[in-house]
Amino acid sequence: MLRSLYPDPNDAVNVGTISGVLAPANPFALATLPPPTAGMNVTGIFGGHVAAVDADSGSVIAGAISGWSCSANGTMQFDGSFAIQRLPVGHNYVIYAEPLDGIFMEDNLSVALAGLCSTSGSGACTTPSVNTNFNGATLAAGP
Repeated sequence: MLRSLYPDPNDAVNVGTISGVLAPANPFALATLPPPTAGMNVTGIFGGHVAAVDADSGSVIAGAISGWSCSANGTMQFDGSFAIQRLPVGHNYVIYAEPLDGIFMEDNLSVALAGLCSTSGSGACTTPSVNTNFNGATLAAGP
């Protein structure tokens, strides 16, 4: 979304953010995934497509890919976090999540994910595989 990459400093309308965590209904479903680093587990859905849909018009306004955040000490956490930024305020949104198993797939993210983890030092980790084994769901989000 261009508004996120090149925000207008005078824009007072497109300043909303919806953030959260994409997690499976059963957290034990993630237990079989290999840990990105020793002692750390994948706790959310990595690589899910999350979209903000205008509830009144049905238009997709913006989207994001779920997956990771950084802890206070800078360690990667594969917790399913997402943030959809620069949304028009005063709208009602429905949040929709779906796996990357259609036209846009995991391979389309390979360049972006290549530099996500450091391979040496204290921040070393292994990027988990994109999770395509979940069913899409919607969640209403108010203005």
